[in-house]
Amino acid sequence: MPLKKFVSWLKGGPKIKDVIYKLEVFTRKLEYQKKQLERESRKNREEAKKYRLRGNTEAAKMYAEHYVRYSKWALATDAYRLRIQGMVVRLRQSESIYDVASTLSGIRSALNGLKGAVNLPDIAQMVEEIDGTMQDFDVAQDVAEAGMERMTVSTEVTSQEVAATISEIDQEIGVETGVKLPSAPSGKIEELEKDIKKLKEEL
Repeated sequence: MPLKKFVSWLKGGPKIKDVIYKLEVFTRKLEYQKKQLERESRKNREEAKKYRLRGNTEAAKMYAEHYVRYSKWALATDAYRLRIQGMVVRLRQSESIYDVASTLSGIRSALNGLKGAVNLPDIAQMVEEIDGTMQDFDVAQDVAEAGMERMTVSTEVTSQEVAATISEIDQEIGVETGVKLPSAPSGKIEELEKDIKKLKEEL
């Protein structure tokens, strides 16, 4: 039976304290990765603004898309980090075999969710390393699958979000130059490009 197998694993496998320690190290690494993603996000937004000022709309849109993507990856990384941290606290407080099994299943689910949401080699490698420690927890999944609450974080980038970013950048340019530019609705990117070029000629 799965429960007997899991109890046997708890007695003979790696100690929960060791697993908790490795998970705590993992969450600290995630926090560092989040900060890296936030920095990359800011860099891409700066590039988008630079190319917008030059009147290169396509380049500005490309960097705006990367800005949105890295921002979402940073948020997703932090969301899963907080999720795993919470379950580590719960793991410390677990008093029954079922509680341990349920928490371990939740952690593995969060790891898989993180790997799917943030498509980066560094994140994938980190997840694989910690997952190697937790691969024996598959037996726990059979015990607690039914009661496990899954978490999903969307990191898809839409054209509307890119357009909204361009619009925000245009407003910033307007404030900095003293001339209010129109917003960036769909189909009017070319008009904005002309406005910016004209503005640059007047400065």
